[in-house]
Amino acid sequence: MSDIAGHGDAYKWSFWAITEVEPHLVAILRNRVLNLPDQRDEKAAQAAVEALKTPLQVLDDTLTGRDYLLGKSFTIADLNAAAVLSWAAMMRLDLSGMPTAQAWFQKCLGREANQKVRTLK
Repeated sequence: MSDIAGHGDAYKWSFWAITEVEPHLVAILRNRVLNLPDQRDEKAAQAAVEALKTPLQVLDDTLTGRDYLLGKSFTIADLNAAAVLSWAAMMRLDLSGMPTAQAWFQKCLGREANQKVRTLK
């Protein structure tokens, strides 16, 4: 990622995560967990789950034949996208329909640095 194109791609995936994925995850979280029970809207949560399928398919397609978003090395793009997707794991969303993205996500979560951060108190 030492060239200008690599930097641009890192920004692209970071913005992708916060604009294409995060709003749907927040809608699910609000309507299934955060809002008071009488203010939750399961239809809105389910619509967000459905809306997530398109960006997650883009992720899955992009990762086909790659170890990470920008190629063979873990970069800030992977860190940012996986951090946003960690909300999906917390909400136990089914990612099995995107096996390549799911494997990438597990690889990101399994990194030693991530394990250390998750065990800090």
